Amino acid sequence: MVGILGNRDREVVPREIAWLPDASKDVARLRNFLKSKNPLAAQRAAKRILEGVLMLQNNPGVGMPVEALIDYRDLRLNFGSGEYIIRYREEINRIVIVRVRHSKEEDF
Repeated sequence: MVGILGNRDREVVPREIAWLPDASKDVARLRNFLKSKNPLAAQRAAKRILEGVLMLQNNPGVGMPVEALIDYRDLRLNFGSGEYIIRYREEINRIVIVRVRHSKEEDF
């Protein structure tokens, strides 16, 4: 049915998620850092990051555009007293996870 809001029956096809090597290393680094201090928090953090990435499959526009980088977005996920920031770009049929950082990192 097509109406004022467009095609409501259009099926949303989840996009493939692709992780660049640096993004995978980022998650391992963040988890290892937190694991040494609080293993349960490390598990929760990894789960939070994964949930955010999975959300992008059906909602790739949810992140904020990155000012200096065309076609890149940042998804900010609250966690504890900071945020995890997932930098990604959308391609035709996939979402590419470029980096994952924590807002309290010095070089952020």
